[in-house]
Amino acid sequence: MTTPGGTHSDQTNGRHERAPEGRTGRRGVLIGGAALGVVAVGGAGWAVVNGLGGDGSSASDGGGGLFGGGDPSEEPTKAPRILDTLPDQGAHVPDLATIDLSALSEPVAVAFPRVPGARGISEALDVAVNKVLREHVWAGEAAGELTATGQVIAAGADVLGAALQVTEGTARGASVLYYRADGDRAFTSPGLIATEQWPAFEKAVASGAGDVEGLDASSVASQLQEQPRPWGNGPSLLFDADGALHVVFPAASVSGTRTEAEVVLDTAQVPALLSEDGKAVAAAVAAPAGFDPSRVTVPGDGSTNGDKVYVDPPEVGPAAKARDSDGAGPVSQLAPLSGAGVRPSPVPAPDATRLNALSLTFDDGPSPELNQKLRDTLNEHRVAATFYMIGQSVHAYPEWCTRTATNGFEIGEHSWSHKQLSALSGQKLIDEVTKPSDAIAQAAGRAPFVMRPPYGARNDRVDDAVGALGQSSQIWDVDTLDWKTKNVQKNIDAMRSGAARGVIALMHEIHPTSVQAVPQILDDLAAGGFTILTASEIGQAQMWAGKHYMHGLVTHEIAPSAPASDGGGSTGQG
Repeated sequence: MTTPGGTHSDQTNGRHERAPEGRTGRRGVLIGGAALGVVAVGGAGWAVVNGLGGDGSSASDGGGGLFGGGDPSEEPTKAPRILDTLPDQGAHVPDLATIDLSALSEPVAVAFPRVPGARGISEALDVAVNKVLREHVWAGEAAGELTATGQVIAAGADVLGAALQVTEGTARGASVLYYRADGDRAFTSPGLIATEQWPAFEKAVASGAGDVEGLDASSVASQLQEQPRPWGNGPSLLFDADGALHVVFPAASVSGTRTEAEVVLDTAQVPALLSEDGKAVAAAVAAPAGFDPSRVTVPGDGSTNGDKVYVDPPEVGPAAKARDSDGAGPVSQLAPLSGAGVRPSPVPAPDATRLNALSLTFDDGPSPELNQKLRDTLNEHRVAATFYMIGQSVHAYPEWCTRTATNGFEIGEHSWSHKQLSALSGQKLIDEVTKPSDAIAQAAGRAPFVMRPPYGARNDRVDDAVGALGQSSQIWDVDTLDWKTKNVQKNIDAMRSGAARGVIALMHEIHPTSVQAVPQILDDLAAGGFTILTASEIGQAQMWAGKHYMHGLVTHEIAPSAPASDGGGSTGQG
């Protein structure tokens, strides 16, 4: 797929050169007369250190954006990166679409694939893009200009892989996602390795990394316990067509420099490490084939109650505070380290099994009077949020929807005119949910994956109608009643009493007292050790189209069966 703002990889100059079989030691790689890095060949495979400070620039420390880590005045060194050599497999995906945010009224140079019929990977890409955009906004001018280009890197009948290559200033990096049609399931690089084989994988990587002069073994060991970009500094894992596994660390420490480093495990040792998903992805890379959307299945046997369809994670850790950034990569939503020998979560979202996480949501916007103030507050505190917008308001004030989207906040629809959807049927219901989705797509550059029915009023007809648009519905399990009290302190008190792990909290964008309460609410949540996720993130990639949810995957207790409030229309209730 060729996307606006993207570049074609140079398959020759970007190739990896393997050392002669049986040879050990270190050697410089010369391509086109330029020294590109150091290759180490040992018992565990071979390794490449790219010399790209913090993912693309020569530098000694982190900072400067999600993919930053260096002085943008330094010229990056051309390096033989695996991501520069992978062929685009988009031709194997029927009706593949490209989301191009450079076409917005306030453009950003971001383009990425959306796969009809494979909602799981399309939503995961959307979540990743939102995270990249937020982190870029928070980094400020130091990050330089942002460009992000996505492509399909693996395709099989029931398998997909996608990479989002990101440049900030001179810094380069990537986010990599994989997908299985069975269960409509997206996952990140750790999912390629079998859980029980993670200790052996760590040992193999450490052996290869140990042969690289200057590569800090402790930084490699630590980053193997992190989620990959954009949710941490963990490595991205990519197969080449020969079956070798490239382990790409985005911010390793090499001779005191934070730099991208690549360890490659040879073909012979890889199969024993792989999960069933990893074996399927490796096969798709080795022999690409057409993706078949008819093979996509969704859990739940037709049930629309998403809370009952959630698949519990195998293990849930204590509700912990997010880690502080170590100076390179993302600065927010950083899950605690998994621990030595323990595979990090493969979920394409911040790991809610380790974080004390909840979701903060705002209904009834966009408000031309309050949207900017609310976003400024969220950005100052470096937190995520979901905005459920009314179609008529998006149509009237599209620029505020656009700005919310390009700030990386999640946008969902909230009907066209705030009607009670459960009282509608036929074309009236279809129009009430389709028109706002179209308006958001026009203003934000892509249609939403999430929605909230006004008043929380839904039934099977509503679930089916929004499901046909590829949307899941989030209700709430904490209603601050801000629409009713319109009192700053009562809003603050409501969140203090309601904040708990896995909560989806309801507030509104349109009331001044609601927006005025947000700074103190965010301070309280931070003091309580909470990490704020979007609605999609709190669902941990398990909020499927046509299903409704009251809470996130990982909760403090059994969720209530109905929302706490029955809401109320133009006054901003629900």
